[in-house]
Amino acid sequence: MVKAEGSVVIDAPVEKVYGLLKDTERLPEWMPLLIDVSNIEGEGVGQTYNWTYKFLGIKFKGKNEIVEEILNRKSVTRSTAGIEAVWNWDFAQQGNSTKVDVVVEYTIPVPVLGKFAEGFVVKQGTKDIKHSLETFKHLLEA
Repeated sequence: MVKAEGSVVIDAPVEKVYGLLKDTERLPEWMPLLIDVSNIEGEGVGQTYNWTYKFLGIKFKGKNEIVEEILNRKSVTRSTAGIEAVWNWDFAQQGNSTKVDVVVEYTIPVPVLGKFAEGFVVKQGTKDIKHSLETFKHLLEA
């Protein structure tokens, strides 16, 4: 597995910030490479949904499941098929703001991208996470 990570401080209370992350239907609004989500079932731990993601011009389809959740503090999502990954989100109130940290550990689909591309993919993945966090911040502070 390889790792990409990012963090951002958002001028909004943790309940509002965490609420946007948990609004699964809105994920494509702030994750630019996420084309769509569908078949959302359940809430909290055990929630599942399908996704379509476009990375480096290649479309991947998969399924996510929320595997851990501490309200307004932490959310862990496991992605299967296409790109297998674990998304770890941590939230911390800092006065009137919220610090968000995300670490994504994923398996590069070697038959699709090739082992030689791993370094580039990690760099691009980190860039995409940072872009998503900035868009997330913009939506919450608007």
